[in-house]
Amino acid sequence: MKERIAHASFRLHSQLEKLEHTYARLHERDTELFQRCVGAQVSNDPGHAKIYANECAEIRRIAKVVLGSQLALERVILRLETVGEFTDVMMELAPLMYIVKETKSKIVGIVPQVASELDEVNNMLGDLTYEAGEVNSTTLPIEATDGEARKILEETGLMAEEKVREHFPDLSTIENQPAAKPEAIPELATAIPDMEVNIEERIYDYARRHNGELSIKSCASEIGRSPEEVKVTLQRLQESGKVAIQ
Repeated sequence: MKERIAHASFRLHSQLEKLEHTYARLHERDTELFQRCVGAQVSNDPGHAKIYANECAEIRRIAKVVLGSQLALERVILRLETVGEFTDVMMELAPLMYIVKETKSKIVGIVPQVASELDEVNNMLGDLTYEAGEVNSTTLPIEATDGEARKILEETGLMAEEKVREHFPDLSTIENQPAAKPEAIPELATAIPDMEVNIEERIYDYARRHNGELSIKSCASEIGRSPEEVKVTLQRLQESGKVAIQ
């Protein structure tokens, strides 16, 4: 039975890694969109700035769910290791099953393959509980065991919310705001150098692939920036002597 608990823990570790990868990709996508939002603000394009800001907000909502699920699974894995190492009281698995079930329901629309695996792990834990003879798997008294589980889920949710705020730039200064100068917004000011390097590299790459010929409209569409951003960047590159426009 301890070997089966260890196997369940191993499978949860695998899903935890997938969630970590998903969170990293969400963070990368948010960084890209935040930079676009910065560019729209600098270009006095509040309409696009709002679109990008709203998309960032949605990404952060999903990131919070993913990160909360990560933290919840970490708690389950730790408890499984404790149960497998130090106790034979399989009733300990009941609240863990509840946590896994709730975590699965939260991410089923975000990372369905992880949700499917969590369902299988939960069935495995249910079989272990049933075989231990402590509770009947078909009449599991959820009401009697979900108090601790709900507390854990609430704690991980709060932790996830705080970590998302730490990991992602603040959107409150740009949502529903008119175009602003970058120096007036600390988060934008720090993001602009990276944004400028990023768009310059993309424009250089576009020009190389098109034998030095550049259509502003086509380039803007291909690199995911506005034509105005491309114009401003080209002007900046020409003034600095990095490109010659004929």
